[in-house]
Amino acid sequence: MTRRCADTPGPAQRWLLGVGALGAILATSGTAWATNWVVALHTASAGAAKAQAAPAAPASPAAACTSSSAKTVKVSWSAVTKATTYTVYDATTSATGTYTSLASGITTTSYTTATLSAANYWFEVAAYIGTNWVGTKSTATTESTISSSGCVQP
Repeated sequence: MTRRCADTPGPAQRWLLGVGALGAILATSGTAWATNWVVALHTASAGAAKAQAAPAAPASPAAACTSSSAKTVKVSWSAVTKATTYTVYDATTSATGTYTSLASGITTTSYTTATLSAANYWFEVAAYIGTNWVGTKSTATTESTISSSGCVQP
């Protein structure tokens, strides 16, 4: 029969003891230790290291006027595997112009703009996995023109 002393440290306490010992070593050994680090998980650890690629750019972005008299555009795209949210960007100078964030945190594969001012618009979309992994932006949509009378798809 194996007896365990009530004072035997559990996994969390062993980790804290290890960190404390490491702190004591670092405080006395200078900076030479920095080149000798090897990161590894203990075999009994429940932790796991995971590598994850950034999401792909959304495919097939499209922009369509919601009606000829409305000044809104519906932007849609294909779903990206594992994407949790999307951000839509717009530009008003050209398809290769400077894009600014129009809407973020979108959880579906389409977004309808609020009323837009008179200008030519191009849209791009980026996919996010959580809050830390963003993919590249999609290609630009075709031009949508907002005039004083409404929206036009050239």
